[in-house]
Amino acid sequence: MIFVLAKAIPKDDDAANKIIEFAQDLIENSRKEDGNIDYNLYCHTGDNSLLFVEQWESKEILNAHLQTEHFLKFGGNIEDLVAQDLIIDVYEAEPTEL
Repeated sequence: MIFVLAKAIPKDDDAANKIIEFAQDLIENSRKEDGNIDYNLYCHTGDNSLLFVEQWESKEILNAHLQTEHFLKFGGNIEDLVAQDLIIDVYEAEPTEL
């Protein structure tokens, strides 16, 4: 399983709200993709940064997601709303028992 943590730092509060609005289409369509396990967006209340938390079945499926129309459209829509490039961390994990 692949986990993605993608942090967006909006330029200001208005930008944060617009990113959240644009993310609705991205989240909805990403959840429909074959191989998507989970796709969510969280807001840090202290600094208004936004964190996408994604789970995918494999790296190949994640790579296909990165080429989808809704992903590319989202990137174009938020380009001028973020203070810097997204900070993206990708992890490979295996389920384990507690």
